[in-house]
Amino acid sequence: MTFLIAIGGHTGTGKTTLAYAMRQVCEPLAECLIVEDDQMRRASLVRSLREKMKPEDYGTEINQEIRGKLDATIRGALEEGLPVIDSSGFFKSSSRRHIEDLARECSVPFIGLWLVAPRSVMEERIRKRMEERDNGRDFSVEKGHASDACIGVIDKFGDLGVPASQAWITIDTEGTLEQTLERITERLNAHA
Repeated sequence: MTFLIAIGGHTGTGKTTLAYAMRQVCEPLAECLIVEDDQMRRASLVRSLREKMKPEDYGTEINQEIRGKLDATIRGALEEGLPVIDSSGFFKSSSRRHIEDLARECSVPFIGLWLVAPRSVMEERIRKRMEERDNGRDFSVEKGHASDACIGVIDKFGDLGVPASQAWITIDTEGTLEQTLERITERLNAHA
């Protein structure tokens, strides 16, 4: 079955880690394509996971270019019949509307997962990711290392709130990955 899942929420809520874990434990997602703006940005700007991004790498023009590439990649995968998970964050309501519209344009079902966690949990996850980056250990896209987001990003975007659209399901990611996957399964089954 072809569908589009978007994963949004603050940095440190576990979006990328969750996307890859879902592919491992959920049979319909086993062959899905996972896309994410930080991964696409690094590929487009030819930056390795070990390199820190520069402020100019997040300019308006580059952001629009990256979103265009993501959209084209998503469309192509959906046309081939592959399910897609986009874990780009979707901080702004306009970006959430955009991804919902993309699913409609492609005539596929859409599910938005909005991840929340206490600030202390997000900060601890960000610290761990930054420590791994600084120590040069265990770099992987699956663990979210494409992101350079620091704790200040939480303050920059403030309270993201919960999306008003009924297409987004709120998931608390405090606790283990297994607990979060269980919550998602429960919520998706109830949503279906």
